[in-house]
Amino acid sequence: MIDYYRRVPDELKFYRRWMRWGLHNGTKIPLQADGQTWAKSNDANTWTDFDSIAQHQRIAIGIEDPFTGIDLDNCLDDQGRLRDWAKPIADQLRGVAYGEYSPSGQGIKFLTRARKPAGAICVRKFGDDKQQLECYDHARFWTITGEVVTGFESIGDGQTAIDAICRQYLTPTQQTAVPPRAVASGLACGDIVTRAMAYADTIPGETKGNLRNAAFRLSGNLHAFQDDIGNRLSDEQVLDLLRGWNLRNTPPLRDSELQEATVNGRKNGTARAAKLPTAFPEIDLSGVDLSAIIAPQPVAQIQTTPNDTKLPEELMSIPGLIGDVMHHNLQTAHYPLPELALAGALSLMSTLTGGKVVDKVRTRTNLFVIGLAPSGGGKDHSRKLNRNILRGAGHNEVVGPERIGSHAGIISTMAEQWLTLFQLDEIGHLVMAMQDRGSPHLVQISAVLMQLFSSADSEWISDAYGDRNKVKRLLYPHAVVYGTSVPEGFWESLTEDNLKGGLIGRCLVFESRKYVDYQEPSEDEIPEAIVERARWWLDLKTHAGNLAGTTGGAHPRRVDRDESAHKRLHQHTIDISKRLMSESPIRSAIWSRAAEKTNKLALLFACSRAEGEDWPTIQLEDADRAIRLNNWLTRRMLQAADRHVSGSEFERQVNQVRSLLLERPGGWWTMTEITRRTRKLTPKQRQEVLQTLLASELVTSQVSEAATKPVTMWMSLENSD
Repeated sequence: MIDYYRRVPDELKFYRRWMRWGLHNGTKIPLQADGQTWAKSNDANTWTDFDSIAQHQRIAIGIEDPFTGIDLDNCLDDQGRLRDWAKPIADQLRGVAYGEYSPSGQGIKFLTRARKPAGAICVRKFGDDKQQLECYDHARFWTITGEVVTGFESIGDGQTAIDAICRQYLTPTQQTAVPPRAVASGLACGDIVTRAMAYADTIPGETKGNLRNAAFRLSGNLHAFQDDIGNRLSDEQVLDLLRGWNLRNTPPLRDSELQEATVNGRKNGTARAAKLPTAFPEIDLSGVDLSAIIAPQPVAQIQTTPNDTKLPEELMSIPGLIGDVMHHNLQTAHYPLPELALAGALSLMSTLTGGKVVDKVRTRTNLFVIGLAPSGGGKDHSRKLNRNILRGAGHNEVVGPERIGSHAGIISTMAEQWLTLFQLDEIGHLVMAMQDRGSPHLVQISAVLMQLFSSADSEWISDAYGDRNKVKRLLYPHAVVYGTSVPEGFWESLTEDNLKGGLIGRCLVFESRKYVDYQEPSEDEIPEAIVERARWWLDLKTHAGNLAGTTGGAHPRRVDRDESAHKRLHQHTIDISKRLMSESPIRSAIWSRAAEKTNKLALLFACSRAEGEDWPTIQLEDADRAIRLNNWLTRRMLQAADRHVSGSEFERQVNQVRSLLLERPGGWWTMTEITRRTRKLTPKQRQEVLQTLLASELVTSQVSEAATKPVTMWMSLENSD
């Protein structure tokens, strides 16, 4: 390894996102590990691990979740001092970002853990000499020099800083008006720059031979974006978008060619369907007829978490027992569901290690896990596999009831067996029942589960009764819950009250929203190696003496953290605590248990690798995987709650229609389709809901002149959180 790369944070080295880079016609281009083959900033198949390139001079990393990069181009004067415009930006990043001098020595590049807020642009210029601020959180390769700026040695949670920087410097502003072209009449919503950026992100790179034509076409399409008073993108803004697209080309065009395409696209380009911004008139939507459909322009804006539910591949590759259980699950399932295979394997590992291990902050491994998948899509396979593994290991006693009728039922089960895995089908029905104030025995289920979640390292005492014999005392109760449900049924069963109540915030929710292809399952038996390791954990005696194995989880064995892992997890806890101070009550309730769940996951990942007497240690790899996985799941939960959870009947109706439109991201819905899919709404209710969505800029409408009667289309423009 080149010596100055030793200062690069280990957190970055963990990811398989590394490339080399070179110069082509004066432009930096990404290269694969061989230094000859082109790499792509948006194609993980062209990346490699850090060790494979650490001996080379020019290296780079691909920017993706959870990182955001801030590049201050030409921010240093001739004496190497920060220019005035760069000082407040650097000050906001101090303590939360890793900073390096750029290859030119004239700029500084920062990396922090954050996502750009929706609508933020990428570039802000300051005067001459190419002085500018750039901000990216995906599909960008980032040169790494190892020449660390003093005071910026490590990466932290920079979400607050990125939000402030984007708000101050990267908020789109009104552009100078340019005479609009003749376009089809219509209405659309959203800021012109934001929509153009989202569109440019959907355009794939080209190969040699078609580059100039592709640049010309894209330029023409970008110049066609227009707001309600005829404003268009400037040549400079189009050029910036072309430069971003050019990074995906093999090889990229010279900058002079991009400048030429920018001007020619404005003068001679043939635009796609023009995009106009929304006006918000009082529209009577009832009775609108449909007889034609016009082709929409892609507007799917993905500035943060991708608008799908597929976990990143690197988070699905868990070493050890968890990964082996997942592999067997997917091989033997009629409908292989990777997300639920991971959910089920974590629930099993949580059960196997119950009362056996603890880390330096007294973390126990009990989890509440929920797996969501379509009806008839194979949700039960993970539950069956867990039962069979536990029975095969000779510990059928830890397999608990598959239905919960009351809080008293939970208590009596745990009093009889301190370590219990509850595997519940259609948990969404249970969540809904827990809201029935007329059934206090069901309402109390939520309270008891939350208390048990936090009592695995202590004693829990049940309600007081006149008959003291009825009072239950549970020592170190290790309750694991793995529930499954259909996505819509689960999310729509939630309310603001039970989100703020804290039970859902304690859960890890894995979602496989779409049906998957049927496969002929393997008939292999559960590998003996899996059964043996399960038996080893369940039979493990963590202390000696005549009470060994009889006092539940009273004497767990410690799993240490290495220094880098502890530092990472400790900083994550601090970052979460700061986040809670600025979030809404619902978001705070969901984030409040994030650090605790992350510690549990890191401990489980370390235990997954345990083999016989080879006792595990929590390593940076475990900590980073746990943080990334839990942050990803938490953001998905926040997004789903935002879409589905309502505080009133009208909000529920708005969320219902909003969720409907999201079934076709980036596409149009006709009024006929919407009416057919929302038959439970009256015409007046439907009109009020759609007008609300219009006014809130969550959808856009467009009117076609292609038919004898006007046609109104609807499209979702919602961003992921």
